[in-house]
Amino acid sequence: MFSQGAVDHSLGISDLDINNTAVWSIISTRGGYSQLEEMMSLLSVPVMCSQMYFKSGEKIRKGYLLIGYYYTGTQDYDIKWTMPHCVLTLRLIGVSYDVYDGRKEMDKLTQDQKKSALGNIPSLLEIGGHTYFFGGFLVGPQFSMKRYLNFVSGVFAGRGKVKKPECILPALSRLALGMVVLGVFQIGTLFIPEHYILSSFFEHETFWKKIFIMTLWGKIVLYKYIACWLLSEGSCIMAGLTYNGQDEQGNDLWDGCCNVKLWEYEKTSNFDGVIKSFNINTNLWVAQYIFKRLKFLGNKLLSQAATLLFLALWHGLHSGYYVCFFNEFMVMKMEKDVSSLVDRIPTIKAVLSSGAFQIPLYLLKKCYVLFGMSYCVAPFVLLSASRWLKVYSSLYYVCHIIYLGWPVVYFIIKKMGLVSKEVSNRSKSD
Repeated sequence: MFSQGAVDHSLGISDLDINNTAVWSIISTRGGYSQLEEMMSLLSVPVMCSQMYFKSGEKIRKGYLLIGYYYTGTQDYDIKWTMPHCVLTLRLIGVSYDVYDGRKEMDKLTQDQKKSALGNIPSLLEIGGHTYFFGGFLVGPQFSMKRYLNFVSGVFAGRGKVKKPECILPALSRLALGMVVLGVFQIGTLFIPEHYILSSFFEHETFWKKIFIMTLWGKIVLYKYIACWLLSEGSCIMAGLTYNGQDEQGNDLWDGCCNVKLWEYEKTSNFDGVIKSFNINTNLWVAQYIFKRLKFLGNKLLSQAATLLFLALWHGLHSGYYVCFFNEFMVMKMEKDVSSLVDRIPTIKAVLSSGAFQIPLYLLKKCYVLFGMSYCVAPFVLLSASRWLKVYSSLYYVCHIIYLGWPVVYFIIKKMGLVSKEVSNRSKSD
């Protein structure tokens, strides 16, 4: 929604009323699938935010989404009411938690919780505007109710300013970048379509050629998601929602809802860098509302596993989602173990840190990440077990042999005394 302040200072248009804009956004963006389910979810928020019904409310929202997946799911991607409803589910869960946090004492909240906590339950109109904001109702980005309320009240724009924030050029830049990425995806799929890696032709290729083709296919297919996020972010920037203050030179920043850092994503040579630059807002959301609230488990690995299970359930019931996030769990565990191991063996660390090894090491790690990423996300894209098992069998489950075999190798290394208990404990704490 445009606020008076945001519109005045961003686009130069005045006399737009937030109420009319919120109603218009709800009506115009939700046509084409059942609106009754969506409106019932919205109407339940004020009740579910109460202390009495908070926990049951979250279970109802998650359960309703899963029931929708069960009755509407097919073997392919389903463009049905469940697609935007999964975004709505996260958004309403976030609002409930923010209201819940707002009733606590401030000294008991984390810094993230202080930024998003709400002292009062938002009105139905505010909940509707936040949920159905045209820039993020379909594929994200996720943003807090606090950010939305600041946006519509003119806090970001600054009502007393004379200068208009320079949002148009950054918005068009993200639009142009999104179109370029979308073009790369469309052209790339002409050369390596999904049905090729499922064909007998791919199955009978040499092993190394299959790895090369799989790496290219995975790289190309992920551009589909990146393009959607860039286009969506561009519309949010144009509206003024993403305003994030100014840099040291006084230039306006518009990265408040940035969902992908494309340059960081392209240049990173480890999976931690991929996670930090890819689907950023969803990762931040699950970190704040799920992972950090699982401290009572007393184990970071358990918290990570539970968080990834939540993400898989949120995406749907296809087996591919669960295999994909299980892959992520294994990859990150192995990467942290190897990193901590190298840090504690001076000889290996000195060799890998020498200038002569930097470029070859980077290229080796980059190739590993490119293929590993393609291998791990294949079930996410292919969805059904018959498909991703066919691809994995063609690749002889090479990555799973490495990832599942690593704990055994690491155990042997520890037994041989090549790594101290301190390293093992630090790996667990990380």
